[in-house]
Amino acid sequence: MIKEQFIRNIGIMSEDEVQKLHETTIAIAGCGCIGGFSAELLTRMGIGKLILADPDVFDVSNINRQCAATHHTVGQRKVEALKNHLLSINPELIVECYREGVTEENARSFVDGADYVIDAIDYFAFAESVTLHRAAREKSLFVTTSVALGFGTSVLTFSPFGMKLEEYIGIPEDISIAKLQGQTFPPSGYSQALPDYATEEKIHSWIRNRTIPTISVGQALGPGALVSQLVLHLLDRKEPPIVPESFQLHFE
Repeated sequence: MIKEQFIRNIGIMSEDEVQKLHETTIAIAGCGCIGGFSAELLTRMGIGKLILADPDVFDVSNINRQCAATHHTVGQRKVEALKNHLLSINPELIVECYREGVTEENARSFVDGADYVIDAIDYFAFAESVTLHRAAREKSLFVTTSVALGFGTSVLTFSPFGMKLEEYIGIPEDISIAKLQGQTFPPSGYSQALPDYATEEKIHSWIRNRTIPTISVGQALGPGALVSQLVLHLLDRKEPPIVPESFQLHFE
């Protein structure tokens, strides 16, 4: 019996597919932009369990684009504020929280029991992202990630049997996590074409100052595309583009 909350899913999904989502667990590393909206979309579609990780708290500058960021949640842990938001949508959702974020010590336990992994880790925490990918590969899990590019987005899906994150961006596959501290994902790895205003000089300045401009629409487009591909993949209806291929949508 499909609950009334999810009855409008029927017709786009079968009852068996809706039930499969109820029995699915998604691990989401990062509860800000991409992670937060992905979590909300998955919750509204009827995912049964989410494992969330984020060590950060909301501040006022997050309100322009992050799912659970409001003037009421400023100062709250992102993972807790997002959990409360999601439970207000579906009180029966199971939510497990990693308040310390993803680390070398907990990455394996974080992905344990998950059916799919979303990498929404902060851009400036690349070492933690590599840690997540390595733990997911050990469990033969797909990892999907997205980036907002102004009025557009790119989605990258890594197969546990395909190209590794390290290979994709051109670093040694056996590099230690310690040596990755301070490194970032190269912007060219996300998209073949960046907006005109994202000049090389500005990109270097943004990275140097650790402040990258971003707006709400890109942060909504990314999760919309990411979750669509993820759910279709979970339901065995369509496989997403697999790295080195990617999905890109740009309006400028």
